[in-house]
Amino acid sequence: MHIGLCSPHWPPSEGANGIVSYVAAVREHFSAKGHLVSVISQGRLFSSDGDVVAIPPMAQSWRGKLKERVGRRIGPRGALGEVGNRIAQEVAGANRIRPFDVLEMEESFGWSEIVRRRTGLPVVTRLHGPWFLKPVRERTAEQERADRSRCLAEATAVRSAPLITAPTRAIMEATCTRCGRDPNKSSAVIANPIKITADRPQWRLDACERDHILMIGRFDEVKGADTLLMAFQRLLELRPSARLTLVGPDRGIEIRPGHAIGFEAYARASLSPETREHITFKGLLSPEEVAKLRTKAHVTVVSSRWENFPYVLLEGFAAGSPMISTDWPGSDEILVHGETGLLTPVGQPNTMAEHLDWLLSQPDAAARIGAAGKKRCSEVFSVEVVGDQILQQYEAVLQSRAR
Repeated sequence: MHIGLCSPHWPPSEGANGIVSYVAAVREHFSAKGHLVSVISQGRLFSSDGDVVAIPPMAQSWRGKLKERVGRRIGPRGALGEVGNRIAQEVAGANRIRPFDVLEMEESFGWSEIVRRRTGLPVVTRLHGPWFLKPVRERTAEQERADRSRCLAEATAVRSAPLITAPTRAIMEATCTRCGRDPNKSSAVIANPIKITADRPQWRLDACERDHILMIGRFDEVKGADTLLMAFQRLLELRPSARLTLVGPDRGIEIRPGHAIGFEAYARASLSPETREHITFKGLLSPEEVAKLRTKAHVTVVSSRWENFPYVLLEGFAAGSPMISTDWPGSDEILVHGETGLLTPVGQPNTMAEHLDWLLSQPDAAARIGAAGKKRCSEVFSVEVVGDQILQQYEAVLQSRAR
């Protein structure tokens, strides 16, 4: 097969992103299985045989122009539709260079439907995070309009997609219910995969820094940075030796709709001077630097109010790191509470502080949890297991199309 994968940017070194991590993992596996795989990103075609080609603009026939005009009427309007049509043109141009058998892309902004309609290709729509699942919060009128437009476009794409895949059953069921997709229409729950390598730095109890806590992710409300900071301030009352390291871009915490403040301002306003002395904010780091930090920390925390299928969990499991995560919908399909990590209610810093205190005070239990997470990751989430499941779905799409 010639498999096409759409990615917001490429190569992966250009920036951290869950979709990019997913594309990188499956691309390598598909290539190892003998398939030709091409990544379409920002006007370029990256082929698994090493070719990188700028996708030339296409001269449209009258049929193409008619399709575009119709698409503008029934698809997302404004900037969303413009970007979707640009992506569709890129996919069509890439298909002219090397015809695709199947294309996979995310549901974001409903672009998969625009591409399917404009190109006629069999498009597999991957649910990387429908917008309606984001936590409810105060929004400006302009933000609410943008949210409604995006949710409407994504719902249209989900309803009409020949096949949708989702990383958890919770996301699949919520999306089909909200978007009105026929439950009998083709769909598959397939986890996000990770490549397990022998050279990945590994967590060891005798080498980690006791009472050191690590969070990897954006400093913002969705990632629950404020929940973790409040939990850590409470934890210091129980464990004065605790330390917290934050890694990721500083997007800020919204203190009112449309107005966010960054880490330094938030810490000064919300944390005691004593608490701030125990916190280090690293900002953006390279994957290699993050991997080293993960092995030094006693425990890694995912404090998000909502997630899809975060690679920070998979990467922690693969390294054998003890993990704590908030219990957003679908988290229990990834992390088994008390066995491969601990789940704590979303937005409840006191409970999170208690779980942190327990795990830090039970080093043998922490080591056992880390080892169990690593084993489950290898058996359930490795790309060798998950990649073959995805290929089976592609083949089913092609067989259905042939019939």
